[in-house]
Amino acid sequence: MRENVAGLPRPVARLLQAWPLIVTTALAACGSETPTGPSPSPSAAEGVSVTCTSSPTGHQCQAFAQFATGGALEITSSANWTSSNTSVATVAPGGRVTHVGSGQAEIRATYDDHFGGAIVLVNVTVTSVTVTCTPETGAHVCTAVARLSTGVTQDVTRSGAVWSSSNTNIAPVDSTGRVTHLGNGQVEIAAKFQSVVGGVVLTLSGVVTVTSVSVTCAPQFEAHQCAAVANSSDGSTQAVTSQATWTSSNTAIATVDNTGYVRHRSSGQVEIRAAYKNITGSIGLDISVGFGTSVVINEFATRGGGINEGATTDWVELRNDSNSSVDISGWQIKVWNKTSGSTFVAFTAGSGVVLAPGCHYLAANHADVGGVIRDARMENMNNEGGLALVRGDGSVADQVGYSPDSPFREGTTLPPMMADDSRSYTRSGNDTNDNATDFVLKSRTPLNSGSSCAIR
Repeated sequence: MRENVAGLPRPVARLLQAWPLIVTTALAACGSETPTGPSPSPSAAEGVSVTCTSSPTGHQCQAFAQFATGGALEITSSANWTSSNTSVATVAPGGRVTHVGSGQAEIRATYDDHFGGAIVLVNVTVTSVTVTCTPETGAHVCTAVARLSTGVTQDVTRSGAVWSSSNTNIAPVDSTGRVTHLGNGQVEIAAKFQSVVGGVVLTLSGVVTVTSVSVTCAPQFEAHQCAAVANSSDGSTQAVTSQATWTSSNTAIATVDNTGYVRHRSSGQVEIRAAYKNITGSIGLDISVGFGTSVVINEFATRGGGINEGATTDWVELRNDSNSSVDISGWQIKVWNKTSGSTFVAFTAGSGVVLAPGCHYLAANHADVGGVIRDARMENMNNEGGLALVRGDGSVADQVGYSPDSPFREGTTLPPMMADDSRSYTRSGNDTNDNATDFVLKSRTPLNSGSSCAIR
């Protein structure tokens, strides 16, 4: 007899023991349309990879979600695309990359808090530059358009183009492409972008031009006031005194400012010039600087004007306006303060200070005035008041008021200097005993004892 299991013959017992495995295997084999495993889910992605394929005008990038199982799912159309450098390449939805400029950029795809990227190298060149100009009254307005190797065009009129004119006497051009008509004839207006140049030829006619500039000067006391008139090709004239650029052929003899005011500084001949629209006119002047009778206050300032000067740095320049040497030992500069109504001594000359005819002496609070070293230190003055140059015996040699209430004054006083005014009150000639006539507010020209005695 064979051994029984639970009272059953051995073959039957073995069949019963194998039955669960047989059923499981059968069920797994039944229904062939049932999936054998789960499909990948984007939410289960563990990373994103990006690949890019180049073309003449750009790149086409694709994005894939990566899974732990090793599978991948394309997510190109649903990813969020960005570029690390939009001046080199931009990217549109769907991974289409457009080349903008040369360089490199990372094209990145983001999906479900995961991202991946790929570096694209871009080499964009300029193939041509086209210049077009639209006429306006007395001018042309030009634009420059660059064509890139990608086929894209870019307006570079004000963003990279370097403008030039073949003849600036006929028509100069500024950095925005605006051309100003100055003369008649042909001129080429060019724009350079990177290494490529484009241009257009303009033919100008009927332009009213300045043919000459006339300069006239009216004599004043130890000065001239000059005027400039532009004469045009159509016979018209225009006063251009304030628009002209004024120069002197010899500033040691006479200086001229931007209003045409000429200050005499020493005797001799000088040419005063006025330039307007590339045309220059001139006039010759015979300057004769004489002597007065005393040492005078020649120039002064109650406010600082140099980069190293404070707002209250003051100075006074004296000049021996006589034809004999003068010993100014013990002479003082006294200042009247409007605020306090009191007078104080700002400077006392040391012993042995002698000024030869025409020579100068500079007293200042700061060590130098616009680079001119002082001869002696003085206390600061006030901004509204007056000052007097007093001899050793107490008599007044010269005085000037810059407040209507000043007890130190000659004739009509000067208005106080405005805050932070970088100019000075400068004597225009010999002393006439009228402050308003004797002084003008002009650019600073301080002189010290080492300066030429021939210059006022």
